[in-house]
Amino acid sequence: MDTTSKMRGLHPNGEMSFIGYTIAAILVVGMLPLLPFFLLWLLVDRITSGGEQPRY
Repeated sequence: MDTTSKMRGLHPNGEMSFIGYTIAAILVVGMLPLLPFFLLWLLVDRITSGGEQPRY
């Protein structure tokens, strides 16, 4: 198989790692205000289900 350039091999890319971690941190901080509503929903679901397993 002919290629246009030689493969340089796999190596870590620090700049892209930094960008990825920054985006993940922004998402986590953005989701924190929703955490109480999610926990409330879980509590209500546990109380109203009466211990039954979900039927999915």
